[in-house]
Amino acid sequence: MRPIDFVNRISYRRMGGSPEEKETARLIAEQLKEFGYEPQIEEFPIMTYVPGEGELVPLEPAGEAIPINPVGLSADIDDEGELVVLDVPEPEWIDAEQVRGKIVMMPHYPRWKWLEALTSAGAKAALVVVDDIRIRAYIGLSQRVAKEFGEKIAAATIGYKHAIKLVNEGVRRVRIRTHHEKFDGTSQNVVAELPGHTDRLVILTAHYDSTPCSPGAEDNAAGTAELLALAERLAGKKFRRTVRFVFCGAEEMGLLGSKAHSEIHSDQIDRTDFVINLDVGGNPFAPIFVRILGTDDLEHYITALVRREGLPVQVSQDIYSSDGMPFSRFGVPSLSVARAGISRRAHSPYDEPWRLNNRALEQIVDVAEKILLEIADARLLPFPREISEENKKKIEDYFNLRK
Repeated sequence: MRPIDFVNRISYRRMGGSPEEKETARLIAEQLKEFGYEPQIEEFPIMTYVPGEGELVPLEPAGEAIPINPVGLSADIDDEGELVVLDVPEPEWIDAEQVRGKIVMMPHYPRWKWLEALTSAGAKAALVVVDDIRIRAYIGLSQRVAKEFGEKIAAATIGYKHAIKLVNEGVRRVRIRTHHEKFDGTSQNVVAELPGHTDRLVILTAHYDSTPCSPGAEDNAAGTAELLALAERLAGKKFRRTVRFVFCGAEEMGLLGSKAHSEIHSDQIDRTDFVINLDVGGNPFAPIFVRILGTDDLEHYITALVRREGLPVQVSQDIYSSDGMPFSRFGVPSLSVARAGISRRAHSPYDEPWRLNNRALEQIVDVAEKILLEIADARLLPFPREISEENKKKIEDYFNLRK
């Protein structure tokens, strides 16, 4: 199987909880069956939505209507109010008198700390300014933020070119309207295994969903196709450790698939030695990078491995916002393999398959395969199965920020 062919096959919008995401899971399972696996589809509940529409109408001074996009799982609105710009760096700087009863335009993602501060101060709505390439894009609240603040405040995104026009023209009062459908739904992970000589586990992950407006070729039809190509290469082989492939749903909604898998299989965490995650690929002009989340010993081991194998890979140690994170929270070391750089259009309508190159995809498969073979068949794990104290703090800070 050529990875690029599968990228082309699934490069359509496949938001978590949508019929398109479910169809993609079916296609992945179908492909795994062709390789000789017996895939399982594991469903899990999520709060999700159908992307809606909205508009902002300048009232003082009057102007033409501007399109805005409701933030998924936030409250809808049809109201007017004074428009203010919030340019403070942290929520503790918010002056309640400045925002009470007002429509706030800000550069900050609508995470817990900002919505908590805005609702406490009595703001009427939040307009999140986004880059113009994402004017047509949609963002959503995390599951926990939606449960706590989703019905307490309306939120929407507005493109920079529209936001700066409002500021430059001194617009003081606006009317905003948003509408979108919210519902309880399900997503699913597709899981397959190569049984090993022991019950120790190495897990390989990639997410197959996309953001609501995006065909998601680079992010992450690429990683999905790479993981399928790796599954094809390994089919029928047997290693000391069991190798599990987990194609995660709803990653773009807050790593929901990998969170669900780590929780559903929490009784297997103690025998999970390592996680390899494939996220973002296909750009031949961007170097491959490996992001380690473990200890210095793990970083040194991977660095030595890729140099010995002559793999042109940049190795570093830090958190990486993808499906390795939930496992690392349970103390399982991980790494993510990706390539991203010039002309990146992730999370936008422009993340299209023509931007990807098959050899660039296969090179990530090569890197992941070399690393996996070393670890899956090692008699003793060649690095500590632990997370450094520094990284543990980064992981907790990451999840606290994205409640």
